[in-house]
Amino acid sequence: MLEKQQIIDKHMKEFEAEPEVIVEVPGVLVLFGQFADHFKGYALCGANELKLYVSISKRPDSMVRISNSFSNDHKRFSLSTSASGIKFRKEDRWGNYVKGAIAETLSSGSLTGMNIALNGDLLACDNETVASAVGLGITMAIDRLYDLNMDKNVIIRNIFHSCTVFCSENCKYMTLLTMLNAKPGKLLAYDMQKIDYSYVGFPFVEGMERMLVVESKIPQSAMREEVENSQASMKTAVDKLRKYYARGSLREFPENELKDRIVPIDEESRQICLFLLDESKVSKEAPKLFETADALHIGRSLSRIEKGLRDNLELTCPEVDWLIKRAGENPSCLGSCMVSTGNSGSILMMFGKEGIGSFREKLEEYEHIFGFKAKWSYYTPGCGACVMHFLPSEC
Repeated sequence: MLEKQQIIDKHMKEFEAEPEVIVEVPGVLVLFGQFADHFKGYALCGANELKLYVSISKRPDSMVRISNSFSNDHKRFSLSTSASGIKFRKEDRWGNYVKGAIAETLSSGSLTGMNIALNGDLLACDNETVASAVGLGITMAIDRLYDLNMDKNVIIRNIFHSCTVFCSENCKYMTLLTMLNAKPGKLLAYDMQKIDYSYVGFPFVEGMERMLVVESKIPQSAMREEVENSQASMKTAVDKLRKYYARGSLREFPENELKDRIVPIDEESRQICLFLLDESKVSKEAPKLFETADALHIGRSLSRIEKGLRDNLELTCPEVDWLIKRAGENPSCLGSCMVSTGNSGSILMMFGKEGIGSFREKLEEYEHIFGFKAKWSYYTPGCGACVMHFLPSEC
């Protein structure tokens, strides 16, 4: 996490101008319901400790200059008076996330040239996470800088359109909503059919049971192909199932018709749909488990989802398997599962506090075997995106 003065100093060094607005955007941990979009099912999310910082200052011309501290890269383009004048260019890579967000914002008011600096550890995440966070950070910063008073629903809609249409990146409403609306110590329980959410208290801040996030530290590219293939297979499976349930909600599809092979779809698609149904069911029940601080059944639910990821989707890797197996050998581990954080190979674990020390010793063995230095931390839901600095412009 960067202090505000560090961000100001970085912006000053880059552009010789003090930032007029700084926006902080958190990463997102999906505890349950990683694939909820496919069946419009249920999900449970919270903000995590990863951060993106967007600092911005006006320029006297029409140029937009952007710096990225993670890639140590710079981009620039001329600001057009209309969205159609801002073009996607493959060679701009991450710069397109900024361009897309600015193009969408032009419909809310006129803009001038800008200096924009991107900082924070979230920039090391996968493209989907970075695109969503940059889109939100840029939009919130411009909204404040130019006093546009944009409605939250407009902000979400603009970012989703920027990511999916302008940048051709995957984007999830629950990710954007969590980034924007997260509260400290609260999870967000989603019904993706209604695109609605409610807050759920997070009870494991102190006490005998704690949730751990273990980062395997495998490269972002290590599971990229497997994840992309799984997403494509899920889409294909869902399309096949919908032919037999065109009018109803797929999350309500009779599970026994899949188990008993009444529906004539191929075996791979059947296994995938069974997993998606089960994930939705587990995710629907998860908020009640947190409300009652039922650590035992939360742990079992995590292990149940992990089994589906491994057996139904074949979505795993040796490093994650090793860490989950070692945790499972610890009597204090109540369950674990690979989850979505924006990093590759992240694992969420429910642990009795007395067993955490002995598990930490296993991480040294993991580094010796695989060459990656795993990182662990207690999970506590953080706050949503916010304007952390605002200097009234004299331009």
